Amino acid sequence: MKDIKKNRYLLKKNSYIIDLFNVDFITWKENEKEEGTYWVKLHMGNKEARYVSRDIDDLQLLLIQWTNVRGLEIEIEIDEIKGD
Repeated sequence: MKDIKKNRYLLKKNSYIIDLFNVDFITWKENEKEEGTYWVKLHMGNKEARYVSRDIDDLQLLLIQWTNVRGLEIEIEIDEIKGD
């Protein structure tokens, strides 16, 4: 995922940069209008930033990088992201 810099910062061109360490939790859902892309919200306190993941692999990498930055280093499988 080219939007993650130094394995810690999410850069949305012409918009924002977020330190993944400061993200409390992440929510997502598949974009109903463009199959295979995902609407992602990064929650930081009472604020949130929205991000569109180009595909499931990008979302998986974002989630794994977030857990790594938080010191959890867990593996997340594609099936766990998609659900049923």
